[in-house]
Amino acid sequence: MPRTLQFKRYANTALATITGSDGELILDETNHTISVHDGVTVGGTRLATEAFTISQVTNSALAESAYNQANAATALASGAFNEANTANFLAYTLSLQTPVIFNTANAAYNAANVSITIPQNAQSSSYTLANTDSGKHLYFTNAANVSLYIPWSSNVGFGNGTSIIVVSHTTTANVTITPNTGVSLFLAANTTSSNRNVTTYGVATLMQVAANTWVVYGTGVV
Repeated sequence: MPRTLQFKRYANTALATITGSDGELILDETNHTISVHDGVTVGGTRLATEAFTISQVTNSALAESAYNQANAATALASGAFNEANTANFLAYTLSLQTPVIFNTANAAYNAANVSITIPQNAQSSSYTLANTDSGKHLYFTNAANVSLYIPWSSNVGFGNGTSIIVVSHTTTANVTITPNTGVSLFLAANTTSSNRNVTTYGVATLMQVAANTWVVYGTGVV
């Protein structure tokens, strides 16, 4: 007749208070496992069940996944931190360079806008324009009326855009701008070509706009 081997059995709460003999096996009815005793450890050492092992493996895998995700988040945060540091460094570098760039640009601006000196050709009697007068100012100090003659473009070689300033620095006389035959002179906003006077302390600008065609404008020009 077969025999049945039975072990002591207790609920988990009761087993937790029992110190079994060395080598004694006691059944844990709550957790459906066996506790192995050594005569010293209260409650013995419980053997792991299949379900417990699976849960431990699953928990370990979940913990590892969470750990890896945390590491990935840390790496992303570190990358963002490094990018922010790089941006801050670039901004700081730019802040250091901005005054230098500004000063350089300001110096270039000042150099470009330094007071322009317009060369002078002083006259006190009648005078005929020359090609070398382009970009200059004719400074008349005559005591009596004088004439400023405009020659043909073909004779002097004036190019379109040639500009000459006429200053009549006298209290008693005019400078009469007189175009040669075949040369037209128009006062700004006037359609009639004729001689024009730069009166006392008048300032006028002469400009060739086409071959043998000039315009004059300014203050004290009639």
